[in-house]
Amino acid sequence: MTTAALKKKIKALVDRETNAKRLEKVHATLTAETRAEATRRTLNEVVQASERDIKAGRTMSIEELSLSMHTYVEETYSGRQRKIAASRKPKLAKLHGTNAAGM
Repeated sequence: MTTAALKKKIKALVDRETNAKRLEKVHATLTAETRAEATRRTLNEVVQASERDIKAGRTMSIEELSLSMHTYVEETYSGRQRKIAASRKPKLAKLHGTNAAGM
């Protein structure tokens, strides 16, 4: 089926439809942002924010980045890391791969 024929059939179905909720669903479907569009938009926002940071001088040297990453890794693996929110902590059963009753 060609694109033109498909559009004609869809238009005919929409013209016959009287249920407002169904028409709203069709409208939402046709105007919804796709994953690719959302990803592209998000990446563009990140790029723009990065360019603003660079223009404002909010950058760091390779040496500063290296030190920052080294400090982060040291904190992460030494047990001195910041407290983790309860909602982010793994559940004991998930951590050990068993259920709580089967321990």
